[in-house]
Amino acid sequence: MKKSNHLTVAHELLAQINPITYANERNFIGSGTGISPYVSRGVLTLPQVRDYTLKNYTLSQSYTLIFELAWREYWQREWIVRGDEIFADVKRTQSPVESADIPDAIINACTGIDQLDKGIKQLYDTGYIHNHVRMWLSGLICNIAHTKWQLPAYWMYYYLLDGDPASNMLSWQWVAGTFSSKKYLPSQENINTYTRSIQKKSFLDYPYEVLAAQPIPTILLKRKSIELSWLKPASQVLKVDESLPTLLYTSFWLNHEWHSNMQANRILVLEPSWFKRFPVSDTVTKFILSIATEIEGLQVYVGEWAELEPQLKATTTHFVSHPSVSHWRGNAEQYPLLFPDVPLKSYGSFMSFWKQCKKNSTLSQEQN
Repeated sequence: MKKSNHLTVAHELLAQINPITYANERNFIGSGTGISPYVSRGVLTLPQVRDYTLKNYTLSQSYTLIFELAWREYWQREWIVRGDEIFADVKRTQSPVESADIPDAIINACTGIDQLDKGIKQLYDTGYIHNHVRMWLSGLICNIAHTKWQLPAYWMYYYLLDGDPASNMLSWQWVAGTFSSKKYLPSQENINTYTRSIQKKSFLDYPYEVLAAQPIPTILLKRKSIELSWLKPASQVLKVDESLPTLLYTSFWLNHEWHSNMQANRILVLEPSWFKRFPVSDTVTKFILSIATEIEGLQVYVGEWAELEPQLKATTTHFVSHPSVSHWRGNAEQYPLLFPDVPLKSYGSFMSFWKQCKKNSTLSQEQN
């Protein structure tokens, strides 16, 4: 199979991963693997990333990378088990909360915290920001500006090329303290350390105990109510060969290699009802479609499953299971898991899940 542009880029990024460097540098801005948009969209799978890395490095050298990959699977499992519960406070109510609306200074990237303003602009311009910046921003919004986490989480998700509802929403809840034992607070010292910058005398330039007790900074008091909406792309008039099986793709499963040798109808399904709940920017939509156009024979259907299903009655449908398509009918194939031998249930905390991963997989070879 001739590799397409996105697949080529994804595999080039995969080949460049050095888990030793990753372990030492992952918290510093400018580091990272760059593969997250391709993992979120199913171009690469978590087992594929792990296995490729272990071909070139030992388990000990790859341990931190696999540990971080496991977080993504943990969030996905929580979504599968808990369902829509993950879109509200899971374990405890967020407190204090002054408003559900996002501070103007965040939306306009003018908080005065130089590296955070830079990160917001990068999010708007590129659809990506480093995970550490995501944590600082969510900590600032939730725990410094006392903002309810939901709307800001949807705001960030809207722009992310690697947007994943479970990873994004539950990460925000982890920061806000509704899915963790304590809240996460950003400090200027921490920001300076991991951005290699030297900003001083900002409203975050205090010890953590002071940050936790201070009133909302004046710059964050003015709020903005925002509306996020999806610009629906054009839908194709489907041509379905009833003598062939049908493979259904989603915005989270655009795997070029999935049944690549099978002669089949191939359809990307974009349901407006889903994107009404979880809107994404036009940049994200174009990114999804640009991957889709590189999968040979893939048609794009923009409409609801209930309208599509009658058109597929004469074919055998196949799709990869995902919480976003739990209402679909057909042959649901298992989404590739890092730890398929670990029982599917809620583990309450990531470390509880990780202990099971080490016990029930090749990670048990690693010395504790």
